Amino acid sequence: MAQKGWSKSTYEVLTTNGKRWVIDMSSSSRGDAMDYAEKLLTGGKCDGVRVTELREGWSTERVVFEKNNTGREKPLRIYPEPEAQFCTTLNDYYALPARLTMGRILRAYLDRNNITMLELLFHAGHLRALDRMDKFFPSAIQHGAQLQAKLTGQTKMERLDKLQTVFDKVLARARKGDDLTGYAEYLENHDLDRAVALIEGEVDTKQVQRTIYGMLANHLESSGWREKFKRAITLAEKSEAERPLGFADELLAEILDGAAAIEELFGGFSTAIEAWKTYLALISGRLTRTPGYMSPDVVRLNELFNRHPLNATRQILLRRISKGLGSTQALSKDGREKDRTDFVGLLRGLVEPTGLSGGPQMAEAMILRAKTLLGEDGNDLPIDTAIRQALYLMPSQAVRLGVLLDLTSSDLGQKHEGAIRQQLLHLLDALRSIYDLFPEDVQEDERLRGIDALRERLGMSILGEDIKSSLSASLGKMAQAQAEPSPPVVEEKAEPTPAAAPAQTEGELDLQPGQVLFEEGEEGKAAYLILDGVVEVSRILGDEPRHLATLSRGEIVGEMALIDHQPRMATVTAMTATKLMCISEKSLSDRMSKLAENDQVLHFLLKTVVRRLRGLARNTE
Repeated sequence: MAQKGWSKSTYEVLTTNGKRWVIDMSSSSRGDAMDYAEKLLTGGKCDGVRVTELREGWSTERVVFEKNNTGREKPLRIYPEPEAQFCTTLNDYYALPARLTMGRILRAYLDRNNITMLELLFHAGHLRALDRMDKFFPSAIQHGAQLQAKLTGQTKMERLDKLQTVFDKVLARARKGDDLTGYAEYLENHDLDRAVALIEGEVDTKQVQRTIYGMLANHLESSGWREKFKRAITLAEKSEAERPLGFADELLAEILDGAAAIEELFGGFSTAIEAWKTYLALISGRLTRTPGYMSPDVVRLNELFNRHPLNATRQILLRRISKGLGSTQALSKDGREKDRTDFVGLLRGLVEPTGLSGGPQMAEAMILRAKTLLGEDGNDLPIDTAIRQALYLMPSQAVRLGVLLDLTSSDLGQKHEGAIRQQLLHLLDALRSIYDLFPEDVQEDERLRGIDALRERLGMSILGEDIKSSLSASLGKMAQAQAEPSPPVVEEKAEPTPAAAPAQTEGELDLQPGQVLFEEGEEGKAAYLILDGVVEVSRILGDEPRHLATLSRGEIVGEMALIDHQPRMATVTAMTATKLMCISEKSLSDRMSKLAENDQVLHFLLKTVVRRLRGLARNTE
């Protein structure tokens, strides 16, 4: 037996009459102690019941269950979830996707009792207490039945009967949890790798995963979220094998999915953007310092992200960002202009080589925020304009393509399929080679990995087969052309196309006729004073370029993007040999700051003019 030779636990059942706790019963069996506590609660002869555990070597006992019987607790409400994964076996209900869904529905109960869903599944006392809640629990289980009915085509009543049967089986298993205590005690003195290996060697294959989860649930039991978080971090730090590390990752994800845990670990944030930037820095392994009110173990999690992907935890933190970003919650307390700047900065941090971190949910959240934030005078943008403006913020065609593919799998994308499809066709028409997708400084092997990532996103999208096949074929040809050696180049006598202007932000810059200074949608890093020559300003409207203006000596171009920190609204091309003086972003920013200090009215008027000019440009589309 696994428990042979291990330390033993003593469980005490205490009761209270509202003034002090008195020991009523002691047992070496957790199940017996929990059964006795349940009888006391059902009998109603005491105001509350507490069960504690004391193991050999511990200096103090820990509370494993406590419940008041006074009826003075505030009623709880369920938190509806929009969707769930279908569970086919009893073990599926113990897996992380099901735990996250159930935990979100039962969040009020979990946060009141400082437990995770995993702990609830293995705690007979809490399961019985939940079952006695004649309004909260029926509402929760009915909501779960409704979610599963959508997935199966069965009626809500059929799924309700099924879920009640599952609950009874989970409770029966929890009542027989004494066999898990030995493994939990073993984990107290060994790392998770060895504990998992021990279970795999002793337990029937069908029961291995449930036994591991039960051991972890027992190990997590503690008074507060900080202690649970610390224990999960320690397990992850000492794990070297992939499977044990995956279990530790699940614990961290489940803890960070709860609002009460976030509040206790991070101490609260003054603004939404502060929270999102913290989460983003954390999953990027860049959160090296934390304020004193945060748990010191947050830095340990940052170090873990530098060593391991921790995909489950990463997705939970990204979900927090996407849910907030897609809401109407203000990013900061400093007004709309600051929110715009923060929005652009946040997107830069979310950009991956072929899309945004967070997948379809993040892509949808970005468009919804762009819709409300990038409009002029507080007005919302039309959805097609919001999509186009958001794509302008993306640094490459590969990122734009990835975002559009993710959007097709979102609720927003399905609702506005036509607008997404139009943008995809426009982008697809502009692609000629793999070099059109990625910036010039991207290495060849990175380009091929990027193509594979885009193909994966394409496979998960719900595009129509026509455009899906066309895009798949285009990506395949690009990858094949990249992998094959290039054929000998036959020189032609035609005039070469002038290269794009170098990314220069200081000093003077010379352009040849036909050379592009900057393109529509690019990030603005400098403005330019024309010292000599002529340039053309144009935009893509529909599928065709449209001439907007011709500028010459003494005029400035490119200043709007530096003033309002939004992408370039137009493309500028040299019509003759042209000499420019570069005005860096820092130089203009310093001048704008001085203007704000000396003449706030003029500073405000200048930014207002820029906003309205952008609005006029959008209205011409």
